Amino acid sequence: MCDSPARRALPLALVLALLAALSACRSPAPASPPPPPPITEGPGAFKALLINGGGKKQSNFQSHLTHVRTLVEFLHASGAAADDVVIFSSDGPDPSADLATRARPDDSGDAWLLPPRAAQLLRPVQFVDSAVDGYTLRPATYEALHAWFTTEGKRLHGGDTLLLYVTDHGEQNKTDLANNSIVLWNEKLTVEQLRQLLAELDPDVHVVMLMSQCFGGSFANAILPRPGELTPNGRQCGYFASTADRPAYGCYPENLGRDGVGHSHRFFEALRAVGRMPEAQRRVLVSDDSPDVPNTTSDFYLQQLLQAQAKRENTTETEVADAYINDAFKNRARWEPEIRLLDRVGSTFGMFSPRSLGELELQTRILPQVSEQLRTYADRWHEALDSLKEQNFERFLAADPRWKERLAPTVIADLDPAGRETLGDELAEALGAFTAKDAATSDRLALLRARTEAASQAAYRMEVRLGVVLRLRAILTQIAGRVYLAERGTPAERDTYAALLACEDVNFLADPSVATAAAMAPPTSFPPLDDDRRVVQAVMPAWMGIQFKPLTDAQRARDQQTGGAVTVMTVYPDSPAAKAGLEVGDVILGPPAAPFQEPHQVREWTMRREINEPAPLEVARAGHVQQVVLRPEPYPIKMPELPGPPKVGSPAPPLAKVSAYRGDQRLAAGKPHLLFFWATWCVPCKFSVPEVMAFARARDIEVIAVTDEDPQQLDQFFKERTEPFPETVAVDPYRSAFQAYGVSGTPTFVLVDGAGTVQSYKTGYSAAAGLGIDGWTYSAAKSPAKKK
Repeated sequence: MCDSPARRALPLALVLALLAALSACRSPAPASPPPPPPITEGPGAFKALLINGGGKKQSNFQSHLTHVRTLVEFLHASGAAADDVVIFSSDGPDPSADLATRARPDDSGDAWLLPPRAAQLLRPVQFVDSAVDGYTLRPATYEALHAWFTTEGKRLHGGDTLLLYVTDHGEQNKTDLANNSIVLWNEKLTVEQLRQLLAELDPDVHVVMLMSQCFGGSFANAILPRPGELTPNGRQCGYFASTADRPAYGCYPENLGRDGVGHSHRFFEALRAVGRMPEAQRRVLVSDDSPDVPNTTSDFYLQQLLQAQAKRENTTETEVADAYINDAFKNRARWEPEIRLLDRVGSTFGMFSPRSLGELELQTRILPQVSEQLRTYADRWHEALDSLKEQNFERFLAADPRWKERLAPTVIADLDPAGRETLGDELAEALGAFTAKDAATSDRLALLRARTEAASQAAYRMEVRLGVVLRLRAILTQIAGRVYLAERGTPAERDTYAALLACEDVNFLADPSVATAAAMAPPTSFPPLDDDRRVVQAVMPAWMGIQFKPLTDAQRARDQQTGGAVTVMTVYPDSPAAKAGLEVGDVILGPPAAPFQEPHQVREWTMRREINEPAPLEVARAGHVQQVVLRPEPYPIKMPELPGPPKVGSPAPPLAKVSAYRGDQRLAAGKPHLLFFWATWCVPCKFSVPEVMAFARARDIEVIAVTDEDPQQLDQFFKERTEPFPETVAVDPYRSAFQAYGVSGTPTFVLVDGAGTVQSYKTGYSAAAGLGIDGWTYSAAKSPAKKK
């Protein structure tokens, strides 16, 4: 099974023990100060810019436009006029379709039985033109945004308020997390570019950002006058779905195109009830059941102050923060609202309520590993499920040839989307009825589907729990930062923090239905962590440790093997397969008296074995059938590493399991030679041949052209080729030489001397670079090439 991860899976006992350590408690929620007057009744003007960049139509999901529509409705209900709201969305007024109304195929009824190729063909994503009632959309481009800031934005004055809302995707700048991007329509808007746009406004305009894109926390840096200069004016502030180094809800496959999930949805839900943005933020910390990590510019400012203090003290931010937290909790009554918020967040998500950052270190380190482990398991179960779906579908088509006619590409091409939907529904019903008659296959499909979904959902919940840990960390950091300000902060730092809090305290409703977030109904609690401990144990697939290739039709006919027989292409070091004595070139037939019938059934069979329980397999080796006993192990997160390219000066690996197609049958044993790894379809390989031949003549050495293609393909290639080519051609059917020499692409050239030592190694070819062999130059105009 040619999949997976170089770090091993966490030991099951360790995973379960660590997960068991994360427990919960319940407590009431914090109170909030009285609200300020509603913004729409204040003395200044109010404007809102709503941005849904979209990127391109395939990733511009309807859920993001739903966020825009929901916010427009809320702003109107809170007193904003229609001309107070400007919307920048995808391609703007262009009538072309720019919005994906469905992110992935429907899985309802028996539709889940459709293999991916049929599902994508018959249940295509529908594309429509973006529209918001009552508005002419403007294009989500830098040019359009710049035009607004330099014209309409200039009409805003001190005392006016600008709400800047962003939904859709964001991109991370891995070289500078302080300068991430908002995805616009086929372009980007960086933090630095937004800073420049905001600089076009009157400095006394009140700007509040509300950003739900991935990696959006980076845009807290936009409030700084210059990168790294921690002196915001307090008139610009914001709320962000996640931190600069983390994706937000929309970047997780579980949420593609889904409505009613994530930061924007929960924030709007809270705003409709409480009206005030700080209260909505407190609610979202508790209610957002996605991996989002809601944070604010005031959080960002306190974190920057603590980082600066840690640098001055030559210690870590955690140690500095925990020292201030310890000071704070000497008088816990003073911090009762914050402690209750910690308790409520922990209780909702089945986590314990921490009192220091140090207590969160274990979860911060372990949860990503467990999530990665579960995602790996989900991927492997999904591959096995898709493979069985494909085999089941092929049997269905063979049993009812009429469906082959109905599914012909020319027939489907003539159908409109509604016609494809109808045909897809009919196919799913017929496939479901066919599958139900085969109880064994039905049971296999149901089990693989259940394992896939269980592992995927548990992995996502671990991501959510990590997000919750980071929310708890943010609350504790806020406490530490406030103690720092009280004990060591300068008057300017205290004034800046107060100004940011005031900037963030925006109220939209004169008469909210709920006074505080604490008074809102408790959100639905997350599944208990104990459930996921059981899931980890249930979905852990067993692992053999091979890469394999199904036999070709010709091989099966020649050796009279079933359709499920596979050739072992790689045996991973120290794997169960290696311990069982499996070798490259072995043909795995299946369990005794139950040979595999499907090309990838060996993967599913292995994954379903009991860990460490002996499982016999029949193997054909050199024409003889023998039995091996496999003891499967837990599936690793990363596969053990295979050999890399041999270093110059090291012994050349032997050409094991490589045979001559033509030429020197001994493959230049004991003589200097140039290994030329190539393929018939490789254009650069063909371009390199004249220089390869010239080098061989000039140095009087043999070239061994090694390929992993079948002799039949070589027959056709050399039948058609008239140009010179190295005489000795070798076939590597198991790719053993390709792996031993770490070949990552063709052509690859390896020069080996008579003592069997690697003298040169190079991958790729261009006329300018040549073979890359020291002391060798080549000119196509000269023949033979000269030797320096």
